[in-house]
Amino acid sequence: MASNLRQQNKEALRRRLYETALELFNTQGYEGTTVAQITERAGVAKGTFFNHFPTKEHVVLEWYNAITFESLAAARKRTAATAEQAICDLCVDMSRRATDAPELLLAKARNGAHPMLMEAEKVQDDESDAYFLEQVRLGKAEGELRDDLDEQFFVDLVGAVLTGSARAWVRTPAAFDLPTTIRRRLQFLFQAAKSDERV
Repeated sequence: MASNLRQQNKEALRRRLYETALELFNTQGYEGTTVAQITERAGVAKGTFFNHFPTKEHVVLEWYNAITFESLAAARKRTAATAEQAICDLCVDMSRRATDAPELLLAKARNGAHPMLMEAEKVQDDESDAYFLEQVRLGKAEGELRDDLDEQFFVDLVGAVLTGSARAWVRTPAAFDLPTTIRRRLQFLFQAAKSDERV
């Protein structure tokens, strides 16, 4: 019983630190936020932060994991009429969640070469690619997409749309509608992949 209570308290403290960090990152910027500010706002000693998050990048990683896997979970619950709709809806949902926290997305982009973030992104890419591949195969089976479509090549192109669009957003975040841009680019990509009957 005492062990369960300790675990619950530990998880609650970790959540408080995480949510406090996100709030500060979004209001005063990632670079402008220190660990000392996070712990002061959360009402704990500075060392407590490092018991839960070795670096600020680990908070960004947790946020990035959350939006990716929440979007994937939502996509798997939805019933889409076509592969195009399923893939577009997932990509738009991920980009909308990401741009709802622009400071975090910028921090993730600027620290993208960090080995930990790169490793985490590979895991997330693998999960997303598996969903894309499943939808492309369904699209081919339903006659939506061409029989001769190279499935993995098409999935790689979807990934390129996501990555390229995100890079463009980083350059001009205030003037760049990432979800809309991604949807338009994917629709263009799907036009080239549709079977003759569906063009």
